[in-house]
Amino acid sequence: MPLQDLTVMSAMLAKMNWMEERQKVLAQNIANADTPNYQPMDVKPLDFKNLLQSSTSKASLGAGGPGVPSAPAPVLATTDPKHIVSGASSTMAGKNPTAPEKSPYEVSPDGNAVILEEQLVKMNQNYMDYQFTTNLYQKNIDIIKEALK
Repeated sequence: MPLQDLTVMSAMLAKMNWMEERQKVLAQNIANADTPNYQPMDVKPLDFKNLLQSSTSKASLGAGGPGVPSAPAPVLATTDPKHIVSGASSTMAGKNPTAPEKSPYEVSPDGNAVILEEQLVKMNQNYMDYQFTTNLYQKNIDIIKEALK
């Protein structure tokens, strides 16, 4: 079984791909910091529910093959109005991975809304998240190697 068939590995790979795309968009914002009327962009947040559903395979969940009925999906009780309803719509609708950022609070006279400090903070956070996910991915590979010994 390839490692990508494991839910946790597939989810981490998808997260790293998302962070790679975000890094490109943030770098583009910084590169256009002097372009007149440029509006900064950002990648839509990764929807964990869709990520988990897309990375879940029958093999990783231990479900049976064709012809074997799978267990019904668990239904969560909502005992508080603040609970998330299981059938709620996702935030990752559409194919466009980038969206304009929130309305900027600082715009230069030429109409450019890129704030370099803000973009650098986002790049640093993205870098730290990528390093964390990479380390976590490596730890999972090490655990699998140990288990196979």
